Amino acid sequence: MSPTSTEQSNQAFDHSDSGMPDAATLRQRVLSLPTLVAIGIGALLLAFALGRIFDFEWDEVWTNIKHVHPGKYLLAMGLYYFSFLFRGLRWRLLAKTANIGGENGKNVPGTLSLSGIILMGWFANSVAFLRLGDAYRGWALAREAKSDFPSSLGTVLAERVQDMAAVLILVLSAAIWLTVEGDSKVPGGVVFAAFVLVGSLVLGLVVMRRTGERISSHLPDRLEVAYVNFQRGTLSSFSGRGIPPQLILGITGWLLEIARFYFVADALGMDISFGIIMFAALANAMLTTIPTPGGFGFVEGGLTGLLILFGRTDNEAISLVAVDRTISWLSVVLFGGILFVVWHAIKAKRSTSTASTDS
Repeated sequence: MSPTSTEQSNQAFDHSDSGMPDAATLRQRVLSLPTLVAIGIGALLLAFALGRIFDFEWDEVWTNIKHVHPGKYLLAMGLYYFSFLFRGLRWRLLAKTANIGGENGKNVPGTLSLSGIILMGWFANSVAFLRLGDAYRGWALAREAKSDFPSSLGTVLAERVQDMAAVLILVLSAAIWLTVEGDSKVPGGVVFAAFVLVGSLVLGLVVMRRTGERISSHLPDRLEVAYVNFQRGTLSSFSGRGIPPQLILGITGWLLEIARFYFVADALGMDISFGIIMFAALANAMLTTIPTPGGFGFVEGGLTGLLILFGRTDNEAISLVAVDRTISWLSVVLFGGILFVVWHAIKAKRSTSTASTDS
């Protein structure tokens, strides 16, 4: 491929402030037809489940919610947001391994900055269709590390693979826990779903590694460079020595999410087996991969049904899911949205100041 076409492709993924996905751009995505349709489908599914499947009393659910222990609820929220630091550190290790932004990732932002970008990405996923937040994270990393978008996006895919591997390890641990306890039947569907998700991602990586050159050779020059960079960013994120600490960080992040769910249940005064807590928290994570905003409708219905399967009453299950979603979804929309607006305002101001100085 000629240098000219390479330069043109890099320009196509230029990350100047004029191309910044600002609040107005995100608002357009949130109000787009696909997002509204996805929200509508989730709402219909949830309404059907509440009206036709679950047998509950609104008054009892509301009473449960009103009696939430505030200290334990805040502890659950604190643990949830503490997990972002471990996710940020893992992403930093992946990006540096992939040499994003220069040799050994010299321009990769610090852990705190990357943790904030992850939160903003989750915010975008919580309000828009088709996991827009993952693409946003790739864009933000490329901008901060002075790298190209496809390579940076590849590290996000690599992180997803490690996430699902960590989830599978913990799901199998929860299955063993429940088997040893003997009080609850292991839901085979959750275990099967975890294997399918991990298997699909690993298969995708194998196909990318073995057929990448053949695929890219059939693409137009501009897309060829983009695909090659995406492939490099994804596959280069993995290294033999780097995988164990990255995986440990991922597992730690998920353990903190499990702890969040435990303390939400505790705040409601519910005594639930830790094995069930693990299964429920991890099933929650897998359900959020469904491309409605924040997994809306599917998470609430699926998680409530799973808890009922584990022996909780309909009222208890709905109360627990409702309170937990105020942390795992609504608080992300609130805090992630605030961070998104502030971060972009600061970047826009700096850009304006730089432009004024240059002129």
